[in-house]
Amino acid sequence: MWNKSKISCVATALILSLKQKEKKKRRWMKDWFKKRDETNTHENLLRELKLSEPTDFRNFLRLDGTLFDELLRLVTPEIRKQNTIMRDAIPPSQRLSITL
Repeated sequence: MWNKSKISCVATALILSLKQKEKKKRRWMKDWFKKRDETNTHENLLRELKLSEPTDFRNFLRLDGTLFDELLRLVTPEIRKQNTIMRDAIPPSQRLSITL
């Protein structure tokens, strides 16, 4: 005959197994974040600011366009990372602008 403790153990095990099945799988990256490489958003923003709105570019990065390019040329060998199987590395221009 089943006693209350056995019934509660079986019920608990059943509930736990159902909850594990209900768990949604997490993704490594969200879909909108994956599209940033396709749309090249960061590079487009920097290029547009540099060409059409130099004052906004200076306000955004605290450097003018030529100084940013020179600084990027100097630090690129130090901040460039290698692409992996899991994901592409962040480009040096993006790494520098985030740092600034």
